[in-house]
Amino acid sequence: MKWLKKLTKTAPKKTSTKPKIPSVSSYLDEKKIVFFPAGPSKRQVIGNLIGTLDLKDPSAAIKAILSREEMGSTIIAPGLALPHARMEGLSKIEAAIGICPTGVTDLHDGGTPIRVYVLFLGPADNMKEHLSFLSNVSALFQKEGFIDKLTKLASPQGVLHAIRQAEKSN
Repeated sequence: MKWLKKLTKTAPKKTSTKPKIPSVSSYLDEKKIVFFPAGPSKRQVIGNLIGTLDLKDPSAAIKAILSREEMGSTIIAPGLALPHARMEGLSKIEAAIGICPTGVTDLHDGGTPIRVYVLFLGPADNMKEHLSFLSNVSALFQKEGFIDKLTKLASPQGVLHAIRQAEKSN
């Protein structure tokens, strides 16, 4: 009867070997969330956000982001832009969020006011992580009214909390 027990014994559940993609919030902290008063330029926003990141060469990062922006707009939804680039010397994604409730208007981007910037830099040799982060940000901002919600918050802690809550509900 041992053979019957072996036959009817349930096989252990296989665990997925697919690596878990880190959440957007895992790349952020309160110092990397910046609020802008009315009137900054796109370059000022990008420069200030890069200044929050732990980078060896911030000027190279600004140059990489602006070069990528010249190739085409990174606006992915009304009010949301994802300026990004890949750089040598990074071991992981570096990200920051900029919020300007009144919006930043750039005529090169069609004049659409951008109220939320999610700026990120990825390692030049890890396209998979870069694309995964881009995908996660896109999924996060698919939620109706999420941009409005973030622009009504008054603190980096509140923004980080709202992002974590939205990620849990995905």
